[in-house]
Amino acid sequence: MASFSATQLVDGKHGYVSLWHGRIGGANREIGEALATWGKTHLQASPMPGSEPFLIEAKRRFLARHFAPFHDRVLGVMDALELAPETPFDASSLWFDVGQFGCTAALVPRQRCSDGHLRVLRNMDLTVDLSGRTSHPPSSRVLALELRPDAAYASLAMVVFDLMAAMDGINEKGLVVVCNSHRDCNLGTPYVAEPVRHPEPGLDELQVVRYLLDMCADVPEAKEALLSLRTYYSFTPCLYMIADATGRSAVVEKTPSGNRIVFTETQEEVNAMTNFGRSRFPKAADLPIQDGPEKGFVYTRYRTVRDAVSEVCALTDDDLSAIAASVAFDALPEPEGGNPQAPSRTPWTGIYDIDAQTLRVSCYTGDAGGEATRSH
Repeated sequence: MASFSATQLVDGKHGYVSLWHGRIGGANREIGEALATWGKTHLQASPMPGSEPFLIEAKRRFLARHFAPFHDRVLGVMDALELAPETPFDASSLWFDVGQFGCTAALVPRQRCSDGHLRVLRNMDLTVDLSGRTSHPPSSRVLALELRPDAAYASLAMVVFDLMAAMDGINEKGLVVVCNSHRDCNLGTPYVAEPVRHPEPGLDELQVVRYLLDMCADVPEAKEALLSLRTYYSFTPCLYMIADATGRSAVVEKTPSGNRIVFTETQEEVNAMTNFGRSRFPKAADLPIQDGPEKGFVYTRYRTVRDAVSEVCALTDDDLSAIAASVAFDALPEPEGGNPQAPSRTPWTGIYDIDAQTLRVSCYTGDAGGEATRSH
């Protein structure tokens, strides 16, 4: 079996987020086996049963045709969990601590950074559970996973909800991928939320991130993949930001019908994303002024981040962390009458340095004196 080592960087035993840094490499089937073994022991991660064996088998065939490295990992999961080929369990996902997320992301061009490096800023936001009634509430256990497979690009990714997939990450070619929820479906627009609660041929919202990191070297390759492959979502509609080492970036969204994918692209310019479809507001002046806590401050967060990284040069990582903190849910007002035991928080902030291929992470560690505390 491939050797999997994990070091705990943040202990959430007396706070909220527990963060591990894991490393694994080798044959993909062995990687899948090692991930499933570690996930079962440390995260109680498990595949979801499916009511239709045909769909599970159809998904496996899809993966074998279109995402062979991942298909091999699925076989490794089945080895580790002793699942027979005819099993009614979908071994392409290993679920744990699932929750609904929000999030903010921005590409920061080289000319805006003090060291001339290209960066992507990322807040992962969601409603946390501070009641103490749940042993492992949503997004309380996070894995920063270095994956070095023998037949796919190496990557460093933040893994939550599904151990087989990723929420955001960077690969060895400098491609960064970030996943945000698409709140337009809740804002009175024609978007309709129709989650697929069972496996289907294609890639779900977090498997999309894993595919792009494993298989694509740059934004053009990622765009072609998104246009070519069937994608669906299993619990929330999503937007994506993709950015590469050339400074090219794109915010990716599906139109209300799901029939068209729209790319909002920049080249060595600021690009930002929160939780609304950018194509609805082609001009900056069209962006609504009002949003508020009930809408997750989707426009306020977008304007704040976009303006902050557009107007200031010589930004350091500390500056970027401060910008991220200004739009983190930790710092935003809660809705009137909100539940103090279920506030909106930012489990982690990540700063991806594309040129150095590094990730700086700060985690939410709990509330003290009415304020959120964070790791450094």
